[in-house]
Amino acid sequence: MRHGIRLTACAALMLMAVAGGCATVSPPGAEQRFWPLPPDPPRIEFVGQLTSSADVPKKTSFFRRLIGRISGESPIPIIRPSAVFSDGRGRVYVTDLGQQVVHIFDSQQNQYRQIFRLAGTARLISPVGVAVDDQDRVYVSDSILNDIFVFDASGRLLGRIGQPGDYERVAGIALSPDGRLYAADAGGHKLVVYGPNGEKLMAFGQRGGGPGEFNFPSQVAVDQRGTVYVSDSLNFRVQLFAADGKFLQTFGQLGTRLGSFSKPKGVAVDTNGDIFVVDGLYDVVQIFNQQGQLLMHVGGGGSDIGRFWLPTGIAIDQQNRIYVADTHNQRVQIFQLLSVGEE
Repeated sequence: MRHGIRLTACAALMLMAVAGGCATVSPPGAEQRFWPLPPDPPRIEFVGQLTSSADVPKKTSFFRRLIGRISGESPIPIIRPSAVFSDGRGRVYVTDLGQQVVHIFDSQQNQYRQIFRLAGTARLISPVGVAVDDQDRVYVSDSILNDIFVFDASGRLLGRIGQPGDYERVAGIALSPDGRLYAADAGGHKLVVYGPNGEKLMAFGQRGGGPGEFNFPSQVAVDQRGTVYVSDSLNFRVQLFAADGKFLQTFGQLGTRLGSFSKPKGVAVDTNGDIFVVDGLYDVVQIFNQQGQLLMHVGGGGSDIGRFWLPTGIAIDQQNRIYVADTHNQRVQIFQLLSVGEE
């Protein structure tokens, strides 16, 4: 039975209320672990966060741990998380603009690793997007190097995707179930699509405000049906496309009310088809159905759990676990979508 998020009584009010005016917004300094608040049944639960390499203990020998204590080795912090990806099998990948790396938190193996080395002495500079395929190859987009790199599971560079001139300033990336790679070209106001072998299949979009046009697209997601979702950031909306680039629909507009956007960034879709959109200025994650109707929201400005400070990226795995790159709070917050009656 499908258990999607239903339009709550408070969410209905949100459609007419100024952001922050709904009863589900907790006061500053309050910790909130479930959303929405009563009397609506809980649909989302806070379950944890990632802040440094210490959040996944390394597998090391007693001698290595002893040397680490003596030498005063410190955990490696997340400084400026941008994008996040979960493979649903215990590995979480976080791009970090501050550390210029991709952090890998592997809870199954109790290991922490990084990806950052390119050829020779070169390294990542501005990793803004990350995706992983079913062969554990890691795809990383770098907005300053203006390239998409491919690494194996150990972090060894395998190659690049695309050719010079394919994009003007690459941003977020996403993989489809059939292995297509979709890359948002923020500078070129388009999406570029590559096949499973890295061959360029097509590009679609141009600068503008009409259907299928973009104004600095920033992030992209693909659901299990192959539908493509794009954060069309400076058009203040989300656009939906078929796998072949055919425009399907759009929702959102500039505004100060929930259901509107000011700085839409990360976008993700749960297994029920509900659409989660991060707004970096309003410090919230807004959740919509496939018709673009607001269902509920999570967050609000602050540093307590469940609150955000200029968040950027979001990912949802097949277990409906939700990961939000809470950028200026220097962490990734983790939530769980609950089934009906679960809490």
